[in-house]
Amino acid sequence: MFEVFKNCPPIVEEAKKASFRPVFPLQLLIFIGVFFTISVLQSIPLVVYGAFLGVRSVMQGDVQASSLMTTMESHQPALVLLMLFSTGIMTILTIVYCRFLEKRSLYSMGFTREKMLRDYGLGLVLGFVMFGACVLIAWAGGTLKYNGYIIGNGWLMLFAFFIGFVIQGMAEEVFLRGYLMISIASRNSIALAVFVNSILFALLHIFNSGISVLAVINLALFGVFASLYTLKANSIWGISAIHSIWNFTQGNIFGIKVSGMDSPVSLFSFVPTGEGTLLNGGDFGLEGGLAVTIVLCISIIAVLLVKGRGVQPIQEPVEEAA
Repeated sequence: MFEVFKNCPPIVEEAKKASFRPVFPLQLLIFIGVFFTISVLQSIPLVVYGAFLGVRSVMQGDVQASSLMTTMESHQPALVLLMLFSTGIMTILTIVYCRFLEKRSLYSMGFTREKMLRDYGLGLVLGFVMFGACVLIAWAGGTLKYNGYIIGNGWLMLFAFFIGFVIQGMAEEVFLRGYLMISIASRNSIALAVFVNSILFALLHIFNSGISVLAVINLALFGVFASLYTLKANSIWGISAIHSIWNFTQGNIFGIKVSGMDSPVSLFSFVPTGEGTLLNGGDFGLEGGLAVTIVLCISIIAVLLVKGRGVQPIQEPVEEAA
């Protein structure tokens, strides 16, 4: 069941060929530096767009703070979409760092060609089923109420959000799993690589609205699941699809908060009943509740039971006789 921690997938073996493999403490410092660089660059499109809206409001004579706030709120869907699309910067810069500084191949980041489309398609199905199960548990427990079909004429916006989450899900998986986890695993134990990137994944959401202890635990559990899935599949495609459709289904299909954030458009509306926040997650959304904990624990066990692709036992160095 725990062979994943004893066997080495080909993408990790490939990462061992990198010309620059920092020791663990240095790797963490580099990760923080890369993260802050990405964060600054990702904020530029949002700052520029916000400044554009502010200047336009001033030119139209709306100089009061309340008018500016109203303008920003009216453009919330565009701002959220811009935020999602700007995460593409994370994917690009992560690849640049791995390719030109660590000298790693794209294959070592999980960009495998074999069964790429099948893996992505399967990931979309699995991600939808997983979050659908979370909704079913919360609904059956009486902590989630169905409020009907509400999409109206927002189909184009819905499609735009799907593309946005495709970009966002890929970005976070490339950054946390394709880069950090595999870089750590190339020089340290796989167990350490899984643990560290999962904890950091949870901590990156620590300032989200409605965050709770259980939400942090669930985010870490998702990180563990994503790490194991990547290692077992020997690919980044499947888990990127799961991550993307998980978020899209959560916010834009069921109308539930995504890690504490509301979605401007959704197909259906499910709202908390006000009771059983331990199950439905309260203000953070289902990711802060036991429904997600249950599904993620089952998913982790299921992944552990699946045989990995092309894995090979980790070879311990043989000491030469004196």
